Amino acid sequence: MSIDNQFDFFQAGCGQPSEATKKNIPEKKPALFLIDGMAMVYRAYYALQSARMKTRDGLPSGAVFGFTSALLKIFETYKPDYLAVAFDSREKTFRHDLYDLYKANRPSPPEDLISQLDAIYQLVTLLGIPIIKTAGFEADDLIGSLARKFEKSCAIYIVTPDKDLAQLVNDEVYILKPGKIQNELELLGIKEITIQFGVRPEQFTDFLALAGDASDNIPGAKGIGPKTAASLIGKYGSIASILLNLNEISPKNRQSLEEFQPRLKLIRQLVTIRTDLDLHVSLQNLATTTPDVEKILPFLKQYELKSIAARLPAIFPEMNLQPESLPADNENNEKNDSPELTAPGSAKDGADYRIVTRKEELQALVEQLNHAAALAVDTETTSLDTFQAELVGISLSIKPKQAWFVYFGKGGVDRRVALDMLKPVLENPSLRKTGQNLKYDLLVLKKYGIDINPVAFDTMLASYVLDPEAKHNLDDLALRHLSIKTTTYDELVADGKKKMSILDVPPGELSDYACQDADLALRLQEVFKEKLLQEKDLLWLCENIEFPLVPVLATMEYHGISIDTDHLKKTETTVSKQIGQLSEKIFEASGRVFNLDSPKQLAHILFDILGLPSGKATKTGFSTNVQVLEDLAPIHPVAQDLLEYRSLQKLRNTYIEALPKMINPLTGKLHTSFNQHVTATGRLSSSHPNLQNIPIRTLIGKEIRRAFIPSNPENLLLSADYSQIELRVAAEISGDEKLMEAFRNREDIHSATARTIFNTTEITPEMRRKAKEVNFGVLYGIMPFGLSRRLNISRNEAKNIIDTYTEKYPGIFNALQQIISDGKERGYVSTLLGRRRYIPDLNSRNKNMQKAAERAAMNTPIQGTAADIIKCAMNLCSTQLRLHKMKSVMLLQVHDELLFETPENEKHRLKTLVEEVMIDAAKRCGLHNVPVEVDTGIGKNWLEAH
Repeated sequence: MSIDNQFDFFQAGCGQPSEATKKNIPEKKPALFLIDGMAMVYRAYYALQSARMKTRDGLPSGAVFGFTSALLKIFETYKPDYLAVAFDSREKTFRHDLYDLYKANRPSPPEDLISQLDAIYQLVTLLGIPIIKTAGFEADDLIGSLARKFEKSCAIYIVTPDKDLAQLVNDEVYILKPGKIQNELELLGIKEITIQFGVRPEQFTDFLALAGDASDNIPGAKGIGPKTAASLIGKYGSIASILLNLNEISPKNRQSLEEFQPRLKLIRQLVTIRTDLDLHVSLQNLATTTPDVEKILPFLKQYELKSIAARLPAIFPEMNLQPESLPADNENNEKNDSPELTAPGSAKDGADYRIVTRKEELQALVEQLNHAAALAVDTETTSLDTFQAELVGISLSIKPKQAWFVYFGKGGVDRRVALDMLKPVLENPSLRKTGQNLKYDLLVLKKYGIDINPVAFDTMLASYVLDPEAKHNLDDLALRHLSIKTTTYDELVADGKKKMSILDVPPGELSDYACQDADLALRLQEVFKEKLLQEKDLLWLCENIEFPLVPVLATMEYHGISIDTDHLKKTETTVSKQIGQLSEKIFEASGRVFNLDSPKQLAHILFDILGLPSGKATKTGFSTNVQVLEDLAPIHPVAQDLLEYRSLQKLRNTYIEALPKMINPLTGKLHTSFNQHVTATGRLSSSHPNLQNIPIRTLIGKEIRRAFIPSNPENLLLSADYSQIELRVAAEISGDEKLMEAFRNREDIHSATARTIFNTTEITPEMRRKAKEVNFGVLYGIMPFGLSRRLNISRNEAKNIIDTYTEKYPGIFNALQQIISDGKERGYVSTLLGRRRYIPDLNSRNKNMQKAAERAAMNTPIQGTAADIIKCAMNLCSTQLRLHKMKSVMLLQVHDELLFETPENEKHRLKTLVEEVMIDAAKRCGLHNVPVEVDTGIGKNWLEAH
């Protein structure tokens, strides 16, 4: 109902206030809870964003669920007497009238959040909670005015993550601030505000005025941040007093404050929460009530929120809500009906965690482990560098809520003795091993002569396969899927503001932490297995591609590759000379010497001195990024020189100078890390160094590859590279006859495409280059504008080329459009093996976001299938090398290429084996109608082999 014309105020019935049996808050008065609506909605939305909750009908529901769950948690925990939710109005406020740039830096809310707001308003109303909003004012002002109106008769609790509301706190007004975990609410009174911010609540407006508020685009005094502002206010008490004592303040801050003084009145108005609004709301209007079952059930069913409905009878016993009337399970929502927003517990609650410090205890444990069916393993070490890391202990778990930590520190079991006892267990092929990021544990234990076998389950990779763009660390997984708040590593080693060594952590605390990790891996395995069983393709992908790849990658990383540092030194000399020559050339063209690495100075030269057309301005001036320079290159040669300068600088810094520093002093080799859980498409990435970015065709890129050599000077390197694998995958997916025919005839695919789109048999290198750009560009959803930039041709010519391609290869375009259509309907796209990538923006109403999502959707099944193929090939190659007892080893994977080291007497056998295996892998991954070719080469270094 409408209380007056100023307000949209919704109320669902009347009732008596509930009993004040609050938790962690004073009980001397009835409690009024004021919810900062939009702030809490945003928090709920982003907490559940990766879950992509929606109904069977495709309605987004994550924000609805998350916000409502948080409200119910307040009922469950605090049993409020009075409650209201304040929302911002959609109109501009009085602050916008005062300052045009107020909140000008705020991005628009995500569309799938906006679409849920009406549903949130409706459900809050159905829960009997008043919603208050009014034109011209923000929720903060409504909360401030209600707090001051009722603080004499109630204890006020403001639920908000927004620090600005701290200015309202007094002896009767508190803040309940959400913690890192969605359900944790931290009680902040006068003391807590003062400790946290360094100023008292009554000083908070001065504090905000001085420091400014970047989130609201409110400028403070220049150069004075929160620490300085708190220090000044703490010393002088107020801005007024500070201004009276400017002679005592440092010259820099004094100048800033003098310049700020004329704006002080305006800024203070912007940061001050209004508490004087005449809100025609009585306390009885805000009394908590019992929702109407008949009204709320249809809504809960529409949004398929079974877990929300299940919580209502305990909160509102008068509802008489029967289990059979609850909404049915929804496969989309209930698997994500996130425990992240239910009360989190500790992994140790009800668990049996034990530390093993004596040989006799370990012997008894080994007997137990030998009779287990599965074993979760986790190692505790002194470093993330597996070669430098010292093993402090191993945690083991064979059933949920039970774990042991075999401790090797002071007073623990002798490490060598313990590892000798555990080695048969850890290498037992009949005992299935599970863990979180097991590759790390494999690498650590390899150093001690133990090869964990078999890797049956990895929770990090299971999470990755289920949703590649979610978070996959153990702390997040435990919270999201088990409703468990873990002890983090930072918390474990915290020693005040410093960090202690893991060796100094008390053994009991270290044991609980370590046992937690092994136990949670086993518990998460059960959760993920159930989810994977519901999606057979994803289970197959885990068990046949991702999990077997873990020991393969661990072996590659452990073996490492040798680097010719002498050659890199020579290359550095050459590159440095070229960089110097380019610098002189640029300075000469510019008419002055300047810092080439300074975007500001470069922009001045390009746009002010040389008068070249500038692009869009950024916060720091006009952009000079690669795209800008590429656009300027046809206009002035200095732009092309700058592009070459930057390319050489990057190669020198990233590889030529860096690679020798990355060589491990213990092994004398480079040990690249391969990452399975990073890219959205399923491709492996590499780090330290990132090998994917070494250019193949430039002269310097080739010289960098020349530096990669066999560990044994008598050996050779063999490179095996899939030929045009993504185009072959596209042909398979689309069934385009013309494209498949070209591959069957073993034609040069780019020449074949050139003949088709240019309708000629006389193919020039320029025609082939254009055809190649089109071939690959089409797979990424290239548009005429993009193709015109790549080929430096008119947009009209680019459009004609794409139109001709569409006409000549209709199967490709039909397939790509079908991928987009299926993605919009299902919410995800998939590879031939069923690997998924969720792309919710396919249904975005923002055209730019939708187009970007469509390009990702078109490319993902193609690039993702290619990723599946190379991973499958790596597994098969590893197996065959082991079965044939060959001395050859796999060293690197880059794009669609595998690199091996081989003795001279195995090179021919290895070439045949690898080619056969890689072709077989493509067939296993779905390429049945398109032939696959593998290019191999052998040489004394990577360049020669490639």
